[in-house]
Amino acid sequence: MEIALLGNFLMKYDLIDVQSPDDWKDYHFLRRTVLWEAKGRHNYNENHADERVKANHPLLLKLHDRPIGAVRLDEAGDCSGVVRLVSIAPDVQRSGHGSVLSSLIEAYARRLGITTLLVNAAPDAVGFYEKMGWKKEMWDESELRGLASDCVQMTKNLH
Repeated sequence: MEIALLGNFLMKYDLIDVQSPDDWKDYHFLRRTVLWEAKGRHNYNENHADERVKANHPLLLKLHDRPIGAVRLDEAGDCSGVVRLVSIAPDVQRSGHGSVLSSLIEAYARRLGITTLLVNAAPDAVGFYEKMGWKKEMWDESELRGLASDCVQMTKNLH
């Protein structure tokens, strides 16, 4: 749990491992609505094999027990991890929750021994990542296909 001050309000956040059926439902709802349906895509696959790989960590951000964000952190080896498919509920976007999620993902990664984070950032999210200390850097060109074809690769050192 993390307590953060946003404006004049104390906020109680939890970044949890997705495990229960309700958590999986919330996780997929956020990703499907924010990253697929809001962008005119309709082929979201809740049963994608990557969701159940042991080195991949589906995570749900809760604010006062309400699910407001979803992300997956994939351990990539060599002390690096890939941040995948970050989504924040539309009604709470641009309110500072993404910054809190970023901080919590970094702490989670450090506990796993990850020292470098990688992301395929959507073009409209590059500015956000830069404010969070990420740098534009190509890390695997083969990743830039399908949904990620227009993304910008970025890295962040956690040292």
